[in-house]
Amino acid sequence: FGGVEFPSPTIRTEADAFTYLVTPRFKLSPDVMAYARLASGYRPGGPNQLTALGPFPTAFDPDRSYNYEIGLKGDMLDRTLTIDASVYYIDWKDLQVNIRDPATFFNYTANASRARSQGVDLTVESRPLDGLTVAGWVAWNDAELTEDFPIGSTSAGSSGDRLPFSSRFSGNLSFDQDFSVGGMNAFFGSTVSYVGERKGSFTTTSDRQSLGAYTQVDLRGGVRKDAW
Repeated sequence: FGGVEFPSPTIRTEADAFTYLVTPRFKLSPDVMAYARLASGYRPGGPNQLTALGPFPTAFDPDRSYNYEIGLKGDMLDRTLTIDASVYYIDWKDLQVNIRDPATFFNYTANASRARSQGVDLTVESRPLDGLTVAGWVAWNDAELTEDFPIGSTSAGSSGDRLPFSSRFSGNLSFDQDFSVGGMNAFFGSTVSYVGERKGSFTTTSDRQSLGAYTQVDLRGGVRKDAW
């Protein structure tokens, strides 16, 4: 800054992380199982730069997530139908948010705001005919802030704003058919995927990029013979 040297003190940060994953399961029958999942997530904190130039904190803490899920999975109809369904809730605390100091105009990271994600997933796979597999899944996800970003944040975020790149609805449908031709095993399949409308990253204003919904179609095929 104009030939003036500023000290760069050495900053050391440390944190302890205790995370867990607990998944109790119960068999309702030999082919059907109910389960629950309790888990935690952890993202390390770290030091803030230029702490000698402002009154802001020298470091920021980890942010953490707490995940709750219950589900059901199993085979039915003589194992020609497979179902996997789940409901989940994720609580995300102490988000790491970029703040601008009003006195020095330098940016630093602080722990503020909160978010959650909740939704339903359903996957179904069927084998109705010899060599034919039809599968699909559908998901509904509601991911949003539950607390405003603090005053001074370099990004605008209010409670109820959707988290970046989260689609409320998405889905997938596919089929694969195996058959014999010319002494070889052949296969042909197709997948149709759908991703709903999403919002881009948080910006300095409430205006955010809108990413439109899209559908993607994939085709595949091939042959197998002995080691080829």
